[in-house]
Amino acid sequence: MTKKLVLSIFILITLIGNISAETPEILINPSSQEYTRLSSGLAGSNITIISKEDLKLYQNKTLPQIIESYSGISSRTTATGYDGVYTTLDVRGFGEQSGSNTLILINGRRLNDIDMSTINSHIPTNSIERIEIIRGGSAATLYGSGAVGGAINIVTNNEDVNNSLKTSIGSYGNKSADLSFFTKINDQSSVSLHGSQTSNSNYRDAADFDESNILLNTKYEVENVSLNIDVMSMENEKNLVGPRVKGGEVYNYHFCNRYEDSKTARNIGGSYAENGDSCNIEKRVDYADTEMDSINASTIILVNDLNKVFFNAGYRDKTDKSFFGANANTSSVPDDSDNYTVTTIDGNNFNTRYETKQINEAYSNILNIGYDHGHFFYDSAKHRKEDEKMKEQVFANLKIRSLYFQNTTYFNETDLSVSLGYRDEKSIFGGRNTIDLTAPGAGTYYGETFYPSIHNMTTHNNTAGDKAFNIGFEKKLNRDLSFYAGYAESFRIPNIDERVVSSSSKTTFDLESQVSEGYDIGLRYFKDSLNIDASYYEIDTTNELQYRGGINTNVDPIERQGVDVDFDYTFDQSNKVRGSFSYTIAEFTAGTLIPGTSTYGTSTSTWLNLLGGVSSVSLVGKSVPLISPIQFSIAYETEVRKDLTLDVELNYLDKKYASNDEENIEPQIPDYYFVNTYLSSVNNNYTLNFGINNLFDEAAYDFAVSSTFHNDAHYGISNVSPLPQRNLFFDLAYTF
Repeated sequence: MTKKLVLSIFILITLIGNISAETPEILINPSSQEYTRLSSGLAGSNITIISKEDLKLYQNKTLPQIIESYSGISSRTTATGYDGVYTTLDVRGFGEQSGSNTLILINGRRLNDIDMSTINSHIPTNSIERIEIIRGGSAATLYGSGAVGGAINIVTNNEDVNNSLKTSIGSYGNKSADLSFFTKINDQSSVSLHGSQTSNSNYRDAADFDESNILLNTKYEVENVSLNIDVMSMENEKNLVGPRVKGGEVYNYHFCNRYEDSKTARNIGGSYAENGDSCNIEKRVDYADTEMDSINASTIILVNDLNKVFFNAGYRDKTDKSFFGANANTSSVPDDSDNYTVTTIDGNNFNTRYETKQINEAYSNILNIGYDHGHFFYDSAKHRKEDEKMKEQVFANLKIRSLYFQNTTYFNETDLSVSLGYRDEKSIFGGRNTIDLTAPGAGTYYGETFYPSIHNMTTHNNTAGDKAFNIGFEKKLNRDLSFYAGYAESFRIPNIDERVVSSSSKTTFDLESQVSEGYDIGLRYFKDSLNIDASYYEIDTTNELQYRGGINTNVDPIERQGVDVDFDYTFDQSNKVRGSFSYTIAEFTAGTLIPGTSTYGTSTSTWLNLLGGVSSVSLVGKSVPLISPIQFSIAYETEVRKDLTLDVELNYLDKKYASNDEENIEPQIPDYYFVNTYLSSVNNNYTLNFGINNLFDEAAYDFAVSSTFHNDAHYGISNVSPLPQRNLFFDLAYTF
């Protein structure tokens, strides 16, 4: 990929564009500017804005399910997987590392932590004003590290909220209640409150889930100043089940966890005894509980009609407590390989930006100049069980400082929008790892010959800084058709979990930052009943961070390319169809793997027949695991009568390689179709929804890990995480 090619295309299209539309406009100008940076525009990028009205079409869907119905986005579910918990969104094909390459924000603030934990925050759909999806790396200029695949910003309501109460019941013991409340104190101030409570016994045995959330917003306006204060609190308790085993039967405890026998039962562990029925039914249930609190204050100062200053400051504190038992663990006798972990992440952030506009007959211009500052602290302690001495503790802190600008100019005569943005981000990381080999389980877990007693401090001072850059344009070819193209450079710094497991000797936290460059070329057609947005993209990454050979490391270059298409068509006032299509290819462009007894089992038939008995395996052209080449969604909505709407949705996910299979030799994760149906009725202040998910009761899974040993005995074995089978729900909402 070359910058000269992209810039040449940019100049060529600019010169030949002579057809003008009738109405000049700023490309993107969402409301609620205190929570977005897109008001400056981001021409040349594939962007989707899911409005509050659009969200009403997705009854009883989790946020990941809503977002993945749009092109270029897939999800991966592990563990409980209910209500979006332990669900990872993958924008443009990053596979197992997608959680660190897709930036998730709420009201413009990062939810991604400095570790590898998933985003476990339920946000009631009726509290959302809109969802902004920015595909590709251009969002890195606006938001910084981690927006390599893209960024998703969830913007909540803070005014004009309908007071409502919603209750829901469904399969697997699902019970939930959502409350939204809004009141104006006076002409200058208002308060909105959103809360939810969820309880579910889950489609996996021994995987109960309970969660409560509250989001409080207060808004105050006086003359040219507005102030928003958001307080958010979340608490959940979730039991975790292990994966089901698919393929051969190497160990006896696999008999207790067969995917074919039960796709929903708990992972109960077992015994290595000869009798495969001697499963350990008293094994402790794994769990992972989370508490998170945050407060954020944002201020907008209106200098005049064309100039604004934004200030934002916030603090967030999250604590995760988890227990993961070994296969032989029982409730009464702990195993030395058991792990009880308490991890606390807290941090503060401050950012400010200045927005200025110029508007005249020839052109309009919006410029944003901003500064971001964040300081985050990580403290993780491991024990064998809850009431025992600590065997390992990791401290880390990360400080980030960034300067950026984003500018969009709209040339009225030629109806051409041009965007340019740049970010310079500097980070300082420090970490310390302490191990106590006298603690219960420490010797077994670490191995005294493998692990010394470590007490070291490694500081990564990125004084050179990480850079992000974007340039793009959108040209109106006529009133309805637009052409756009953009080029972006982005980056992501290693997270703490990757740094901790970055060396076989555990003596360093150092990893290189991942960098990427990519471009988009697309068409938008918006006219009356038909809307289409289609784009082609390429992304090249260097030093991509992945888990390989038992450690996290910077791997060989990877190229991604694909096509994203979103459309909707309105037949008449009562009938509408909407859908999306994605084609994604992600392949290594360099690198080799060396066969050995620990990975391939040389001289085995697997090594000889599938790998050709070679001394090294080239990765060039090999597909990155956990990425489906084809994915599509199509939904048909019809108004059966004035107050009754039926929605039928079909989702398809293509087959893909399992995790750990960079050689592309293991059986693939099968493709599958899901059909979902929804029936909604609105009668005065009441709304009733009924739906059936996975109507045809398909048995499927979207995540699998193949055995690390690709030898004869382990070939074809994988651990899989089943998806829910047929389930239904019933909602009743009252607006007052």
